[in-house]
Amino acid sequence: MTKAKFNLIDALIVAAVILIALVAVWFFGGKSGAETTNETQNTTATFKIQLTKAEKSLYDKFLAGMENDESVWIGIKERFEGKLTGIELSPSTKVGTDLSSGKAVLLEDPVLYDITLEVTADALETKSDISSSNTPIRVGEETAIRGKGFAGYGFVVELVTAMQ
Repeated sequence: MTKAKFNLIDALIVAAVILIALVAVWFFGGKSGAETTNETQNTTATFKIQLTKAEKSLYDKFLAGMENDESVWIGIKERFEGKLTGIELSPSTKVGTDLSSGKAVLLEDPVLYDITLEVTADALETKSDISSSNTPIRVGEETAIRGKGFAGYGFVVELVTAMQ
């Protein structure tokens, strides 16, 4: 009968397997539940959505919705509820050419406007993102905003959170 031999190569293989197992446990399960809950906090997100090249009638509908304290829904596929807290109207601009000098200039559009909507919503804030109803809120993200009888499509241009 032959005797099983345990040599240096076998010891290195066993040590490597144990090291890989320890790294996997640390990487996938290293944080405790207490640390995770401390990183997540309830907050109120106040953000602005800018709608460009919209008609004045859309501004009037958003203004009426804000005055009636109606809820709005934000998002394209997944939506979350918010409240309009402010609205601004400014003339829409486009780049045109000054024919006398040949230079590019900003021209105001006489019939279209830029609408900036300020919205407040309950949110969860972590170190990596801010979300409401599992829908992330990010500056620069294109999104839709809907109310009763009106809707618009624009970009989030500002985001501020306040701890509740």
